[in-house]
Amino acid sequence: MDAIKEYKLINNNGISVMILSYGGIIKEINTPNKNGDIENIVLNHKSNQEYLTDSFFMGAVIGRYANRIAKGTLTLDKNIFHLDKNEGENHLHGGYNGFHKKHWELIEYDKKQKFVILSINTLDLESGYPGNLNCNVKYSLNNQNEFKIEFFAKSDKDTIFNPTSHSYFNLNPAKNSILEHKLKINSNNYIPINNECLPNGLIESVINTPFDFTKFKKIDKEINNDFEQLKIGKGYDHCFVLNKNSSKAAELSSEASGRKLIISTNQPGIQFYSGNHLSGFFNKNQGLCLETQHFPDSPNNDNFPTTKLIANKEYYSETIYFFDVI
Repeated sequence: MDAIKEYKLINNNGISVMILSYGGIIKEINTPNKNGDIENIVLNHKSNQEYLTDSFFMGAVIGRYANRIAKGTLTLDKNIFHLDKNEGENHLHGGYNGFHKKHWELIEYDKKQKFVILSINTLDLESGYPGNLNCNVKYSLNNQNEFKIEFFAKSDKDTIFNPTSHSYFNLNPAKNSILEHKLKINSNNYIPINNECLPNGLIESVINTPFDFTKFKKIDKEINNDFEQLKIGKGYDHCFVLNKNSSKAAELSSEASGRKLIISTNQPGIQFYSGNHLSGFFNKNQGLCLETQHFPDSPNNDNFPTTKLIANKEYYSETIYFFDVI
């Protein structure tokens, strides 16, 4: 078994990020609170070996396809492909042996610890996906307190591709809950789900629903409302359609710690997951995910933006996390 390597990024303001070669996992993001005390603001396992059996996609790169694909089936160029069914009858987060379960190869690690580039190759029909695909992920941290994740990929056949990063944030780690965090999402519409957490094909307005985060709102304000979509997800586990007026996707803040996180992306959606199923090492709602991505089950929903990656075309996406204090 490959040894799990660690790569640390640092900036001049006391912020540091720890990346693992296994799963491309973000193990730590250490940032100062309003008093200058530095703490890790992402959930993690203490031992790197624990990631080998982790079932929460903790901090990992997700691919080839983030989120769910109905019946593990997609049609591409009139061909039907059958993917791993690793969540009931459906495909989730790239399957049993997705990007989160792979050892990533080091391409470049900056001597000044400003960036690291990791790479993997996945084979044609691996987990069911067409095409031999190479994916590089670049993590970089600058002195403006911006942590950037960039994905670069190319396939030798037409395929689908929708990677993301799956960190669970808690801006006040002294408390094992994110329910008092305030969240704002730059979205007027969200994607409702059915009982299998798959899109029902509709895009609905957030206005006058518990999904309205157009202004800062405490996460616990409406999470327990008697609203069908919240009951299905056991909390929030939904993709929000990002407004096109800005690259800013979401803002998260904790009054207790004074930390603030601003997420920007070139992706069309962001999945807000309130950690409803965390257990074992972790508590329910101990961390939350804000996963920038394309929409779930896009290959089976013609009204969603396409996730088709044409053979030998370069894929690129970026997400920037800006760390600040209130």
